Amino acid sequence: MSFLVVFSAVSFLVSAWMLARAAVDARKHFPLQFSDELSSPYYMQNVQFNRSIPLEIRRRVGVSSALAFVALAGFAAVAWLAGNPAIALMLLLVGGFGVANVVSQWRSARR
Repeated sequence: MSFLVVFSAVSFLVSAWMLARAAVDARKHFPLQFSDELSSPYYMQNVQFNRSIPLEIRRRVGVSSALAFVALAGFAAVAWLAGNPAIALMLLLVGGFGVANVVSQWRSARR
């Protein structure tokens, strides 16, 4: 179980680091109203499938999202093994909402 905790924590930290690096690199391509530090996180929600952002940055955002989902699933498994099914369910619901959001953005970007 300790391996699962360490693996989930490392994957979550790597995910956060990759997302922060992608946000810094993507800010150059944002519209002017989203270029400051307060409003750029709102525009980062749409970066993954925005074709005006370079593919390398969109790839990093995608890998970061995938690592975050893996980390949430790992933490849910740790909670389940520790005997906390309510926390495991909550983490799986958060991860499921994130996956549904990515799928929804992907479908709308294909149109």
